[in-house]
Amino acid sequence: MAEKRQFTQAANNLYISQPTLSLSIKQLEKELHCKLFVHNGRYVKLTKYGRIFYDTVINSLDTLDTGTRRLKQTISQDAGNINLACIPTSVGTLMPHIVKEYMQEVDKAPHFIYHDNPSLQICNGIQKGWYDIGICSYVSGFDNFTFVPLYTEEIIAICSEDNDLAKIAEITPEELRGESIITYTKDITIGKDVTGALLSQASDLMIVNSMHDELAIAGQVLSNNMVGIVANTIYLEGFNLHKIKLLNLPKNTRQVYLVYDSERVTSDATLDFIDWLKANKNKIDNKLHQKRDI
Repeated sequence: MAEKRQFTQAANNLYISQPTLSLSIKQLEKELHCKLFVHNGRYVKLTKYGRIFYDTVINSLDTLDTGTRRLKQTISQDAGNINLACIPTSVGTLMPHIVKEYMQEVDKAPHFIYHDNPSLQICNGIQKGWYDIGICSYVSGFDNFTFVPLYTEEIIAICSEDNDLAKIAEITPEELRGESIITYTKDITIGKDVTGALLSQASDLMIVNSMHDELAIAGQVLSNNMVGIVANTIYLEGFNLHKIKLLNLPKNTRQVYLVYDSERVTSDATLDFIDWLKANKNKIDNKLHQKRDI
């Protein structure tokens, strides 16, 4: 009612008749000894008392929802499950190998449940209790989270085999002046970081920020004879591209983090895996770069 502002529409959404809804509202107002709604033409609106009651109900439902999620999470953890949410470039290749290595070193291995999501959705999922651990970019606005640098992905330039740049093996951002460059959109962390790193080296680069992943950027590079600036991930393997080592960018331009909510109760198995990842993060980073060397 408070959201739809019409008895008929609200009743339809509740799968009850309009008279039934009207009667329920009247009974509630009688019980509370106050008027909750007033008519305003075809619509209704909350009174001062109605707004107080509405806000209370919404807060109560949110509290109940949070309690339900925490209960389900605790049951899952007690069953030996760890819900691990990863960015797409990590979930299918890197993390299964890391988890396998971890499970070989522990006496009682937990059961890992993988989830594939972008970074913002991962952090939202951790906050809501859907996931125990995240592997993703840094996302602002989650001040109570712990972000531990886990590994970096090398940033490279890519072009078609027909491009003049296909003759070289390495290049600096300054040497890309005059080229049409495409990279990630700046509404995601990697787009902001890559663009900032490039412009700090050459402020007059012609950069188009429009894509969300390496697949889309690679497609644009081949279709429009552009130069792509991307993380050197497995997504590039299916394209006939020339990779160019990009010099003078900080190694941590593309930083991937281990993310968790340190204030939330977690199982011993989850805490043990977090500690293991922290202790082995340098080895994980080195392994990744050995596999991705151009």
